This record gives sequence, structure tokens and C-alpha cells, in this order.
Amino acid sequence: MSTGIRVEAVLSGRLAASSRFRVQQHVAPLAAHGIAVHARPPRVSKYAAVPRSWRRLGPAASPVLTGAKLASRLPALTRSWGADLTWLEREVLPGRRTLEPLLHRPLLFDVDDAVWLFSDAHRRAVTAIARQAACVLAGNDHIAEFFADAGAAVERVWTAIDTERFHPASCQGAEPGPESGDGEFVVGWTGSRSALRYLAALSPALGRFLDAVPEAVLLVMCDAEPVLPGVPPERVRFVPWSAEREAAAVRAMHVGVAPLPDRPWARGKCAFKMLQYMAAAVPVVASPVGMNAQVLHMARVGTAAADDDAWFEALVELHGDGALRRSMGAEGRALAEREFAVPVIAGQLASVMRRHA
Repeated sequence: MSTGIRVEAVLSGRLAASSRFRVQQHVAPLAAHGIAVHARPPRVSKYAAVPRSWRRLGPAASPVLTGAKLASRLPALTRSWGADLTWLEREVLPGRRTLEPLLHRPLLFDVDDAVWLFSDAHRRAVTAIARQAACVLAGNDHIAEFFADAGAAVERVWTAIDTERFHPASCQGAEPGPESGDGEFVVGWTGSRSALRYLAALSPALGRFLDAVPEAVLLVMCDAEPVLPGVPPERVRFVPWSAEREAAAVRAMHVGVAPLPDRPWARGKCAFKMLQYMAAAVPVVASPVGMNAQVLHMARVGTAAADDDAWFEALVELHGDGALRRSMGAEGRALAEREFAVPVIAGQLASVMRRHA
């Protein structure tokens, strides 16, 4: 086994999902492959907004914050010159090419969203970074196709799921999440506030289902409370997101939902909600968009739903058929372990890193 490869990771932020799941969860597994990854999050997230206390600075607040974001990444930039590889998780700053030309090469550019779509400037920036890189680590086939067409070398590397942390409630020693009560049927969704609009678009179908099934509740784990028109608030269990509680919240679900609109941005998503549900042996109802559709075709892990009637009917069917839920849950768990588990993806990453170091 090759040993001694040193990698410096340049991250988006401590709590950024892409940092946590694309890079940080692979540090220990890659060490077992002889690859030492230094992945210290910057002090200032690249997604940080101007604090209210800075408003006295007026128009200067935004450039000051930008300067702070860049400054907090200078230590990683400096350390990259002592590494064999630099692992850049998305752009240094969203939609811009800033410090990237100064990073030590070979450079691996890790992308798990359709980050080129926001504007022509975004497209030019990420394309330039990709061409500077030895390889783009693309989170799905849609992303891989874009960067290959832009002239970059590409490796398709799916986002991994930690199947030891996200596991079925029936695992030995496991406890179900505390968010469900006796006799309740829990339909669940987990995600960030930026994705709440996708759940809100599902409100008509969810409201109809809750009307039809009195014992059903909707569990929402998020960093912001949902606003769901037509969904009775007393039937919603809002759980503030935390890394410590997210796996337990998923275990509390009988069915997990993964709605997406059929739009270019959504086609760049990496189906991570589905992977979380599947790892916990929770059957899925998902929009057949992008990688969601791909995962649905890999095994019978759930049901596709493309309109309100299909969503309602899928939820009703899964509510009424415990055997179907268990079968889909078992297939989802098996698929997660076989194709998406951390050891599987870490092994792929290790092979890529050895080729480019």
C-alpha cells in the first residue's frame, strides 16, 4: 500500500454540509490508506453574512467581511505548499476566482452542486478553476458532464454516507429518535433553510395526506422553522438541526421525502437526503429528478412522485403497507452500504489521490 501522501484541504466552513460530507468524514478512512489529510475549517465560513453589529460600517461592511473570509483561508493556502496535493472543496469564495491560482498544485477541485448556474461570472470562475485543477471530483453525473464539456479532467465521486452513524433503529444498541410518539406515523424531511422551498412546494400533498391519516405527523429537521401553507402547525414536529441529533431524527421516520423541482439547479443535487434515509432503512418518496432518479433505479428503495396526486398516493400506500416499508428500507440500507458508504467512497478517493500526487 502506498504511504506518505500529504493533502491539504481548503474548506467552506465548519458546519457547511459539503465540508462535512465531501471531505471531513473521509479524514480517518483516508489515513488508513496512507493518505494524511489536514482539514481544518476556516474561522469564517465563506457563506457568512454581514453581522448586525457591523452595520455601523455601512457600505464598507461587505468588503471587510470578504477580506476576513480570504484572510481566514491564508493558513490553508500556506500549508498547501508543504503538501503533495491540495483538495479544494468548491470555490474559495462563492462564484469567484480569488486565491485559487496561489494554491499549490496538483489541485483537486471538489464540486457537489451546479455552482456554475448563478451567473455568467460564476460559470467563468468555476470553469477557470477546473482547468487549473489536475482533476474535478464531481458529485454526480450531471456535474461531471458539465466539467468534461468545459475541458477539465473529471472523476465522478459520489457523496458518501456514514452508515455507522446513520443506521436503522433496529441495530443492536440503537435507540429510535425521540421526536415520534407512540402510535404516530412519521413522514420526515431533513435539510437546510435554502431547501425549505422544495418542502413548501409539497404542502398541498402533505396537507391532504395529514387530513387522510389522523395519526400522521410531519417531522422537519432544519436550521429554520418551516412555513407550510395548508399544513396544520400542530401536526408538524420541528427539530432544530444539529449534527448530534440528525441521525436520531432520521431514525424516527417511517418514510422520508426528498422533493425537488425539475430544474437545472436541482439536477446538480447529489441525493444526499435519500442516502440519509436509506442508511437508516427508511423508505423514500422522491422527485425523479437528477440523481434522485438515478438512485431510484439502482434498487427498490422507494417511490418516485412527480405531482401532488403521486405524492399523496405514495404516502398513503407506504402508510398502509408495513411489509413494503420494511422491504424498501432493507434494500435502501443494502444499497447505501454497497455503493455509498464512507469506506467505499474513501477507497475511490484514495485511488484518485495516488494517481495525481
